[in-house]
Amino acid sequence: MHHDESNATLWDTLEAPGDARATHARTASHVAAAACTPLHPSIAAAVRTAYFCEAGELAVRYGISADDVIQHLERAGLGRAPRAERCISNIRCAVHAAALVRGEPQAWADLITALGPAFDRACASRLDRTRGIQFARRFWADLRDSSTDAVLAEAAAARPRAARRPRGVRPPDLRTFPAIRPLRHWLAERLLGSLEVELGRAASCAPHLDSDDGARTLRIPAVRSFGAEAKAT
Repeated sequence: MHHDESNATLWDTLEAPGDARATHARTASHVAAAACTPLHPSIAAAVRTAYFCEAGELAVRYGISADDVIQHLERAGLGRAPRAERCISNIRCAVHAAALVRGEPQAWADLITALGPAFDRACASRLDRTRGIQFARRFWADLRDSSTDAVLAEAAAARPRAARRPRGVRPPDLRTFPAIRPLRHWLAERLLGSLEVELGRAASCAPHLDSDDGARTLRIPAVRSFGAEAKAT
């Protein structure tokens, strides 16, 4: 099945030939607290049909069942989302997201192979090359830390560690991906949002002329008065 650019999925581009811990804990509790609204029976049936018709090979690659996909979509809030039927055209992305959340190494390798170079270029074009690539690598690390169930369970039992991302930025969480849009678009939106915060933070930390002790400003001469007082003198 072919899709145009507006409906493209990650797999259209991968035609195979060949305080962060505390934030993670809050995100985990938020997802757990959210009620998993069951999918409408017609949507669930359509997801199963699309799973077997379009995503069977990918599902076998990652060991993901149709029930795993439906559970992921319910957990992500698809049952409460408008236009829930859009997930059908992104069924391969839903399978991939379910595998990523479960921590399947092959799923993570495929994701970074497909999107890593483009994300590196996007960050390097806004920051310098070294900082841009470091930022992109940090994005992938944070994504994995905040999305993988096993990592979050381990994090909850470990002591907190220093935050890696700018304060006020919530790490992206694949557990909230409802597949109503392609996975690569969903991830790119979050990368660029984090990048804008990073650029704003860097700009606020840059030295300014009015705060530089060595800067010299011009004295503005007093405006002469030509009113009655001036005439009196």
